[in-house]
Amino acid sequence: MKNIYSILSLSLVLISVSVFGQSKIYAPNLRSPENMEIDQMPDVLLDWDAVTGVSPVILYEVQLADNMNFTNPVTFVPTDLTALSMSGLLFGGDYYWRVRAYDGNEVSGWSESWGFSVLWNVTMDKPNNNSEVFANPEVSWDEITGIDGYIMQLDTVYEWSNASSGVTENLNASAVVSNGEMWAIGDDGTVLFNDGNGWLVIDVGTTEDLNAIYFVDANNGYIVGNGGTLLFFDGASWTQADPGTTSDLTGVSFADSDNGVVVGSSGTVVVYSSGVWTEAETGDDNDLRSVSMLDASSIWACGEGKIVVSFDGTEWSSEVVGSKDHYSISMLNSNTGWTVGKSGRIYRWNGSEWFEETSGTTKDLYSVSFNGMEGYAVGKSGTMVKFSGNWNPVTSGLSELLSCVYVSNEGGLVVGEDGVMLNRSNSGFNSPYLKNVQISPDSSALNLTNLFFGATFYYRLKAFHDMDTSMWSGVKSFTTYASPTLDKPSNGDETDLLIKFSWDQYEGTTNYIFQIDNDENFTMPRSFAPDPDTLWVNDLVFGEQYFWRVAAQHAEDISDWSEVWTLNTVNSIMLTSPENASEEVNTCPLFTWEEVAGTSGYEMWLDSDESFSNPTKYMGEDPKYQCQVNLNQNTVYYWKVKGKSGALTSNWSETWSFTTEEGIGIQETIDDESISLYPNPSNGNFSLSMIANESSSYSIRVIDLSGKVVYDNIIDLKIGNNSISITIDNISSGSYNLVITDNDYTITRRLLIK
Repeated sequence: MKNIYSILSLSLVLISVSVFGQSKIYAPNLRSPENMEIDQMPDVLLDWDAVTGVSPVILYEVQLADNMNFTNPVTFVPTDLTALSMSGLLFGGDYYWRVRAYDGNEVSGWSESWGFSVLWNVTMDKPNNNSEVFANPEVSWDEITGIDGYIMQLDTVYEWSNASSGVTENLNASAVVSNGEMWAIGDDGTVLFNDGNGWLVIDVGTTEDLNAIYFVDANNGYIVGNGGTLLFFDGASWTQADPGTTSDLTGVSFADSDNGVVVGSSGTVVVYSSGVWTEAETGDDNDLRSVSMLDASSIWACGEGKIVVSFDGTEWSSEVVGSKDHYSISMLNSNTGWTVGKSGRIYRWNGSEWFEETSGTTKDLYSVSFNGMEGYAVGKSGTMVKFSGNWNPVTSGLSELLSCVYVSNEGGLVVGEDGVMLNRSNSGFNSPYLKNVQISPDSSALNLTNLFFGATFYYRLKAFHDMDTSMWSGVKSFTTYASPTLDKPSNGDETDLLIKFSWDQYEGTTNYIFQIDNDENFTMPRSFAPDPDTLWVNDLVFGEQYFWRVAAQHAEDISDWSEVWTLNTVNSIMLTSPENASEEVNTCPLFTWEEVAGTSGYEMWLDSDESFSNPTKYMGEDPKYQCQVNLNQNTVYYWKVKGKSGALTSNWSETWSFTTEEGIGIQETIDDESISLYPNPSNGNFSLSMIANESSSYSIRVIDLSGKVVYDNIIDLKIGNNSISITIDNISSGSYNLVITDNDYTITRRLLIK
């Protein structure tokens, strides 16, 4: 018995060792992308945590499927890495993945199954929508990896174009009827009709604000408005109907000519059935803003208080959806529908629940409309977003509030505040200008060149690889500047005759066209073609008004002319010194005046007679004149200057006067008659001889005719004869003045250099 027990015990031990000695490998933990993460790249990296086992190398097997049941999954060859890059995943595709580990012959269970979705399209970056740019803008976007390239389309035609409504009232709703007729309604009873020949104002007999419109067909149309307003159209005219309520009505929808519904303030719901209007009790009193009727047993409405109410044919129910008010609802069927509302929130119905979708905007959205699975929503500040698999902002080209969008097979119509209107007449990107640009996959920006000046361009981008092509991005727009902006001289400035014209650089141009004329119609302009954004013009004349403008040019286009600016050239000279009516002026003064750039010279007259009966005349190029002969002492002198421009001259300046000094001082200490220069003319080496009556210090200067000092020294004289040697190196030939000064008193001698 003991032996049997021992054998049995040993067997149990061996079994225990065998069982508990087996290696057990655990399923890996998934890391990224996180479960249900969106907007992944087509080459997304699947990453998981490593696990430990007995074998030195642990292998991992990855499965990828397009459904959570992993029907027909792709199973990848086991790898010893803990990450695996995908390739060729479909844009907008939903995927599920899982991983298991191999430790020799041991295999773990599958990890959790996580899901992710690949991005639908390219996200555009710069320039901002509706911005103004130069003719060579850089377009940029968020880079996508795992692709073979991008395709950009650029065109001057877009599916939505501005239309003139002819009114300034706020327009609140629109409709496009099956035969192409269009309607728009708005404040103060405004009703507009367009049969293809322009918009007409229709009198419908009310001044109430009209809020919503719906057409079953061309012979059955309804409008609702404030104060219980209800209008019916029979194909020929509008008549008023009684819905049985005085509440403000804000939404209307019909399933067919016999079944319809209107909604409004305080939860008002009135159902129409075969000619009879009956108010319904929904159990909710929030203001309702919009309604969508699929049939008599399927009605959906939304409104303030974040509420969505619905009717299933038996009873009404309501639920709070999201965290913001809803302003519009569009139901395609009982399993598919959308609401849009405050702060850009969009919610989608999938047949069992509402879930939020990313709209791409935070602006309030006031209206949503679908034609099949293509949808648009519009709202505040010209906001427009488009659904084509997901939502993307697209350009409207407007900044006004957009209150309603309607799209159908017949076209589309957007209306908004102040009567703004957009008409959708084609798919866009189909003009002769259309550019299709293929871009390398490693790029995230493209410089456009030689775009038309003053034109609006629309552009979009899509990505592609061997297995798929993405949806187009949202359409954005920009407008190129129509012309250069002028800078200097400022409009209306008074200028010299030599002028530097400048304007702001217009990027992307090869050159500019500059025109100037003294005729505002530019009948005989002078034209220039400068490369830089500046131009010097140096031959204008005095006292003339000129008009100037600039255009930009590149290989494909010439811009509009800039704004026309004017300038007025000066017609007189401004004197500066000696100051007017000054006294004690030395007898050989330097005359100065303000320079007028571009003049060919000046003419100065000096006389002791105010009428200039016998003037001393000076003509030169510089705006100054150094007198050549001492003037009479204690004498009133008059002087004036005019400018020269070729054969033409300016008006004379004002006449100024001054009085010379009385003549004491230096002539008491130096014998004026004893002063001599020799040799004269000289080559710059000469002697100055004079007799002094007393010992003193004197200033010796040599000045050219323009007033420039070429020699300046202080000398000490002794009583009696004095001889001073003077050397002036590198002095040009010509006439100079040698000026001897004792404080304010001066003696001048003419010096000639040969």
